[in-house]
Amino acid sequence: MNYIIGIVLLLVIARGDASETIAVIGTGSVGGALGERWGRNGHTIIYGSREPARPAVRELVARSDKLASATSPAEAARRAEIILFAVPWTAAEASARSLGNLQGKIVLDATNPLTFDARGLVELTVPHSGAEQLQVWLPGTIVVKAFNTLNYGVMRDPSVAGGPVSIPLATDDAGARKRVAALVSELGLEPFDAGPLENSRYLEGMALLYVDLGTRPAAQSFEYHLRPRPKR
Repeated sequence: MNYIIGIVLLLVIARGDASETIAVIGTGSVGGALGERWGRNGHTIIYGSREPARPAVRELVARSDKLASATSPAEAARRAEIILFAVPWTAAEASARSLGNLQGKIVLDATNPLTFDARGLVELTVPHSGAEQLQVWLPGTIVVKAFNTLNYGVMRDPSVAGGPVSIPLATDDAGARKRVAALVSELGLEPFDAGPLENSRYLEGMALLYVDLGTRPAAQSFEYHLRPRPKR
């Protein structure tokens, strides 16, 4: 019996306690895809919805394994260590300001502040980046730009890309980058250090090309893979 207990303890130590409590603000395609996969990986997922009892939300909770639940956005954010912010940009400010004091918490910004002009060309709606604006709306948080340069279908099943897919991470906090990188890797995606939060403006620019070509029937669709240069 002591031998078995020892083996179990060694496995726990080797694995580490890598589980996270993640609030998913937004139960659409992106929030649903990531929340469901993280939930099945053993993380505690708390969906934040204005209608947590809605049948579609309850079905999403059921698909996200036994530790998942749904409540109001503010309550979900209060109970979580990490917050995935995945709401339409038109609702971003009101949603962010409704979450209350999130001092010290990690916020994953998966939004893209995009619109289409009169010619049908996609463009950004903010002077710098949505992530930097989100940091203003959520003072005291640690914002990490992530998951804004791929489609939710690839989030659900990275194998559809036919090869590796990069998830650029822009943040000013090295510890937050490390924790988010672990969440990215467990999904079968490749985290990429994209530098400080201000570089989010370049990542959102990458989304412009991704969305534009993705909406043109004759264009070549693609996924981003950023291969680090070998160290010399």
